[in-house]
Amino acid sequence: MNTSRPEIGRRRFLANSALATASIAAPTFSLLPERLAAAQAKSASKRSLILVWLDGGLSHLDTFDGKPDASGEIRGELVTKESSVEGVFVSEHLPKLSKRMKDCCLIRSLTSGEGNHDRGSHYMLTGHRPSPVLTYPSFGALLSGPTNASDAKTPSSSVAVAGLPTYVAVPTSPPYGHHGFLPRTHGPFEIESDPSKGNFRVKNLAPRADSERRLELLERLDKLDGTPRSRDELARDDFLERALALSLEPRAREVFDVSKEPPESRKRYGRHRLGQSCLLARRLVESGARTVLVRDQGWDHHQTIKTRMTYGFPPKLPALDESISALIDDLERRGLSERVLVVVASEFGRTPRINPAGGRDHWPRAHSALLFGAGLRRGTVIGKTDVRGEEPIERPVSPADFFATALAALDVDLETVSHTSDGRPVRLVEEGARPIRDALATRKA
Repeated sequence: MNTSRPEIGRRRFLANSALATASIAAPTFSLLPERLAAAQAKSASKRSLILVWLDGGLSHLDTFDGKPDASGEIRGELVTKESSVEGVFVSEHLPKLSKRMKDCCLIRSLTSGEGNHDRGSHYMLTGHRPSPVLTYPSFGALLSGPTNASDAKTPSSSVAVAGLPTYVAVPTSPPYGHHGFLPRTHGPFEIESDPSKGNFRVKNLAPRADSERRLELLERLDKLDGTPRSRDELARDDFLERALALSLEPRAREVFDVSKEPPESRKRYGRHRLGQSCLLARRLVESGARTVLVRDQGWDHHQTIKTRMTYGFPPKLPALDESISALIDDLERRGLSERVLVVVASEFGRTPRINPAGGRDHWPRAHSALLFGAGLRRGTVIGKTDVRGEEPIERPVSPADFFATALAALDVDLETVSHTSDGRPVRLVEEGARPIRDALATRKA
């Protein structure tokens, strides 16, 4: 008679209980296969990514690729003005970013055939065209594990905080910002709360008094059970250890507490969700997180685009201007701009012509992305669209090229190969994808 079965059942029950008391849901916590201390030290020595994802489809014509000489049905009611970079016209509702364009890298010739939200997001966030048989891992999932990247020097002001997740989504991740075919532990830790609220708390972060006792009991049962543990059980145990470390580490919990910031700092970012999310992202990367995905929803403007982008609380364009410019300044001020890459992007652009409802519809043939920081050549403009903003006429950039460029700026080895659960090798970047060398800073000897 196999007497080990009841023990396995009890072990699974206790594991699930311990997971609950560790207060982190397994699909949302990013973990490395190495031990915690080694993983955090390794993460802190590499470049980090803050990805500001404008969920819904940012209108390139009304933000970073203005066409002031086009007809009214193309130009729309939102005025654009020349920025600090000659020939680049930026919305008048983005005056702070307009001044900082000389410090950024603008890609305005992104193009793909994916005009569906899910498929467009998958392509931009994973660098691979959607496949019916495979969901690819996102930026954060790839960066949460070994990448064969060479280490960058860490500023003395940056100290890795033990227990901090390597991949965090604020407040949640879009559908294709997850782990893909990698183990679920490569997915993001989603805070599921609005940092701008007075009662902001990261969901289930506080520890319970009996967490350690339950895990000790689980360890004893492991020793009593003579059967070898499966890979899934080993991964779960690794997860439990790190989840508990996060919930028990006061310094890690304090990183999420934006109320620790001086009032003037919070004001600079804007006392709204996007602003406080960007502020939290800065706190996280400064403390050792490798990737922070800030998701700002509400950019799918099929109707009255002028009103929806300039009115309400907060107005979309002024909030974007305030948040990203404050983030750029803060990274510069704190000596982090050579270690942190900021990417502002969405799944596609919007139609060149205003529709009868006063909005713009999905348009994957042309859109823009704004980048700043680590690994980039400042003041660079990549590509150009035609006079109507319909399609690129100079240097078309696929989402795969964009993905490769961001990874190259982060100093990731693009020849890295990941593996699916059945051992199938998959290239980090899509076959034929090439980073935009003109966008990348020259490496110092």
